[in-house]
Amino acid sequence: MFYRLIVICDDNGRADARPKMLKANLFPLKDVRPAQIEDALKALSSAELVDLYEVGGKPFLQMRTWEKHQRVRNVRSKYPGPDGSYESSLPQLAADCGEPLQDEADCGEPPLARAQNPNPNPNPNPNPKENTKRARARESTPKDDGFEKFWDAYPKKSGDIRQAYQEYVFALDSISAEDLLKAIQDQTAGLSDDDLRYFQSADKWLRNRAWRNRPKAAKPQRTFTPTSFE
Repeated sequence: MFYRLIVICDDNGRADARPKMLKANLFPLKDVRPAQIEDALKALSSAELVDLYEVGGKPFLQMRTWEKHQRVRNVRSKYPGPDGSYESSLPQLAADCGEPLQDEADCGEPPLARAQNPNPNPNPNPNPKENTKRARARESTPKDDGFEKFWDAYPKKSGDIRQAYQEYVFALDSISAEDLLKAIQDQTAGLSDDDLRYFQSADKWLRNRAWRNRPKAAKPQRTFTPTSFE
């Protein structure tokens, strides 16, 4: 549920926390009850991963440390914060831009982001269509798209599962979920533990379109045949 929440949150890490809404957005094709959603929310809150609050009698959630892991662009949030304000949870955005600017692009990156990314080009990818597809993949609503089966079948669980999911959604523009699952099963069939140790992480495998690679032939097993000296 946690990695699915990451995808449906708005640009400030907030989301509608009504159990029925979360069930419809996170698990539309799964047999998940609203009571289970409530229990999961309480568990995430106890683990200090999300903050739960109400505004006007409606429940909302805020992902903790969102600004440390996600790029925030919009000063105005889609959902109200704990204080009822729709302003960004990141004070440096509002401080750098000020009113009435509503988007980070209006005034450039905040100083911290500029220090971490000295490249003055805000769009390092010269292909705007590629950027649009990736943005659509990041903002897409989670569905029963086969990612769980793919993740279970993938032999190496290193890397960021959130990034792997984003790359997975983006890859579905080019290949079906069934073919992706079959590709990873074919490529890893018969490989030894030593071979799997050097396998790419899931996000890199998807980003590099490695599903097009031919499966490696399994190494033949060496057999020892005793020789008679008589």
